[in-house]
Amino acid sequence: MRWDDSLELVDVGIGITGFFAFAFLIVTGVVELTGGDALGWALTLLALVLVLVLLWQARRRIVAARRPVDEEDAHVADTSQRHS
Repeated sequence: MRWDDSLELVDVGIGITGFFAFAFLIVTGVVELTGGDALGWALTLLALVLVLVLLWQARRRIVAARRPVDEEDAHVADTSQRHS
């Protein structure tokens, strides 16, 4: 693993967070079905899902920042600057 690659770090974070979110989903379901107190498990699951969503958004931003500008997009940007 390359520690200097932010996309790879985010991917690892998504994997680890997704694993634990799935595990807490199973635990929360089992505790609910057995009649136990599941509030703590459910709140932890909520926090993990929120972190997972934030990591997905960060990954989308990183990928978008690395995507090269297409020639057609560059041409549209060039013509709009000429008319300004």
